[in-house]
Amino acid sequence: MTVDGIDISKWNGNWDAAKARAAGAVFVFIKASQATFTDPLFKVNWQRARDAGLLRGAYHYLDYTKPGRDQADYYASLLDADPGELPPVVDYEQRRADNNVAAARATLREFIEQFKARGYTPMIYTAPNFWSTYGTTDSYWAQFRLWIAHYTTATAPSVPPPWKAWTFWQYTSKGDGPTYGTESYNVDLNRYVGTLEELYQLAGLPLPGGDLESRVVALEQKCLRLEQRVTLLEQRVAALEQGSPGTPPPPPPPPPTDLYATCTASSLNVRSGPGTSYPAVGYLVYGQRVHVLERQDGWARIETPAGWCSEKYLKYE
Repeated sequence: MTVDGIDISKWNGNWDAAKARAAGAVFVFIKASQATFTDPLFKVNWQRARDAGLLRGAYHYLDYTKPGRDQADYYASLLDADPGELPPVVDYEQRRADNNVAAARATLREFIEQFKARGYTPMIYTAPNFWSTYGTTDSYWAQFRLWIAHYTTATAPSVPPPWKAWTFWQYTSKGDGPTYGTESYNVDLNRYVGTLEELYQLAGLPLPGGDLESRVVALEQKCLRLEQRVTLLEQRVAALEQGSPGTPPPPPPPPPTDLYATCTASSLNVRSGPGTSYPAVGYLVYGQRVHVLERQDGWARIETPAGWCSEKYLKYE
């Protein structure tokens, strides 16, 4: 069982996060920094991902132009106000021009130790071939989650020691960019190893609409609606049976004024008002049926959970 996501940077151009969500992405990793400068599109991408309800993780591209300590401090400063939902990442893939492997490892180690001192535990992004040269089998590295980049048609990536398992897998760089809302022709596609519920646990969040009590309430409401429909049909049949020959059947009752819709997104924010500027007060999940009380400028006010959600991801009955 895996969950789909993408990763982006300035190289993907202007990004429509809502399209990524509609295409099935549940999470996104966004480039935050490199050396001691910020990716030009990080702030806008970070906000767009949040507005679209995507789980967010930031990554730092480690190079050798600045000491690892300085890079860690800079990266941490970008996350202090809003660290996102997923673990922060250090992208370790650049080879040194002088091929000084020991110096590269030392930079990574210095970065990680300083980043931990700032209160963050990073996930390591790397590739099997790169790690075989620029990494080691020292068990020290196994304490960090692994985001592995391995483009293969196999059902699972190669995992370099000392790791025994991967958490995220970047399995291709040839995803269809426009489908996921990017200006670039291609976009990186990723998978999380686990269920949607486990991914939300990693993010430290409850699964939207996934708790047992909510499911029981939804089933009870569905049963009640079915009972009401059955009662209505029985009344119609009884009325037809009582009618005399030649007597026209009684007119059908007026259609119900209640409006219902089904969520078509994997996770849809419910906000306190009709717009993305309002804070999220709850979530809907794919297939969840809601009672719509009001419609306004592309937003629907729903009964449970009480609030507003975008009509883009609702299918009305």
